[in-house]
Amino acid sequence: MPSSRPNVIPTVIHLVRQIKPRSILDVGIGFGKWGHLFREYTDINEAEKDPARYRRRNWRVRIDGIEGHAAYLTPAHRYLYNDVHVGDACVLIRNLPRYDLIFMGDVIEHLEKAAGLKLLRDAVKKANKAVILSTPRYETGQSDLCGNALERHRSLWLAKDFSRFGRAIVKTVDRATLLAVLVKPGTRMPVCAPQMPMKQTDARRLRECKEELIRLVPVTEPFILVDEEQLRSELPHARAIPFLERNGGYWGPPEDDDAAIDELERLRRTGAKYITFTWPAFWWLDHYAKFTAYLRKNCRCVLKDDKLLVFDLQVGMTSGG
Repeated sequence: MPSSRPNVIPTVIHLVRQIKPRSILDVGIGFGKWGHLFREYTDINEAEKDPARYRRRNWRVRIDGIEGHAAYLTPAHRYLYNDVHVGDACVLIRNLPRYDLIFMGDVIEHLEKAAGLKLLRDAVKKANKAVILSTPRYETGQSDLCGNALERHRSLWLAKDFSRFGRAIVKTVDRATLLAVLVKPGTRMPVCAPQMPMKQTDARRLRECKEELIRLVPVTEPFILVDEEQLRSELPHARAIPFLERNGGYWGPPEDDDAAIDELERLRRTGAKYITFTWPAFWWLDHYAKFTAYLRKNCRCVLKDDKLLVFDLQVGMTSGG
């Protein structure tokens, strides 16, 4: 449909504000929601410092779009976007200029897998800084909608489909949507999780987490930290390893229990001494029940309270999954 799920909006805008693009290509603009948001959090946001930036003639960020179904377009699109190109994104993108950021919100699942991978490769070539995309994590069975055959879903994408692009961050949002960020060399790796205001009770919990981790884990010891990417930057340990980890960064939750066990064993072999769950990630324990059972069977729990769950990986671990 000419719309997409709202659950990724905070994370995408958080990413865009870190990347600071001077040009954006929105592939599959549909209703134009992302054009509104990108314009608001680039030019319009800057109007707080320079009121002239509110006027279209003074906008400095170029935001172009591609749309395959011309019937979706309205005067609002023509106002918000600098240029809207109508046609097949797989063909059009090759002849467009370079952009700092290329965005595909719930687009790639409308293509066959081979065509989607080709579009991604072309987008990565055209992007100066990054490509951001979202896609459903599960089969939806969506067929033609709004008189548009392009609305049909033709492929299902997994986190591993994006790892081939190198500097990739893949995050599961609300357990239903995959969000991938393909970062170009020379661009600083962004942080996916927007910083949420911390409640007083959470601030106390964080303080207690720090104290308990310092007591349990020497600051020089590497350990796995499962925390939904909310707390790692607040902790004093330089050796905290995100889970899943790729190229030193957070790569999103595992696809299933077996993937979690394999990753645990890989990190253990590279020297991780403990695995620690903080309270924002306690849902893992039920969601990955087989993984949790594997931990409880093969390692010793050294701490369990309402803030932390810590397992010693050096006690009783097997050599494989």
